[in-house]
Amino acid sequence: DAEGDAIVIDLGGSPRPAEPECAVTASFFSPDALYRIEGAVAPHAGEQSVVDLTIHDIERVQRREAARARVAMPVVLSNFDDDGGDAFASVPGESIDIAEGGCRVVVHRRFPPGCDPTVSLRVSASETVVALAAVLEEQPQPDGRFEYRLVFIDQDDGHRELLSKAIANAA
Repeated sequence: DAEGDAIVIDLGGSPRPAEPECAVTASFFSPDALYRIEGAVAPHAGEQSVVDLTIHDIERVQRREAARARVAMPVVLSNFDDDGGDAFASVPGESIDIAEGGCRVVVHRRFPPGCDPTVSLRVSASETVVALAAVLEEQPQPDGRFEYRLVFIDQDDGHRELLSKAIANAA
């Protein structure tokens, strides 16, 4: 993270730098952001296919359209389809973070695979967002619960406004 730190990188089948030692811009992707690194490369232990990347500057580029707020609120994932073999499933849990375009939740048991959940997110004592979502990622937890990254689909009923207000209140 600090200026001057070096990372050893095996270039594999990637093109080699034009010069053995030169300035570079490297991009690294993670689930939460793109990291753009300005630095310099030099051969590692005399090998051309393995380099030391010395970091001069790191820029974090947000990949989401809207920032997420870390806030725990009651959530229920429901399945009204019969595609997964369950005519109806309702799995309670709580949010980990929320944004206008999606949320990350942890629920008490696995949601039926292959189904798009209808998310009921209690954003205040008097308001609940109900929206169809798509599962971007499913992660089993050591305690038997499941974490899901969800993106909302077809938010036409004022959901963005309610979520924006909930995010502002959480900040």
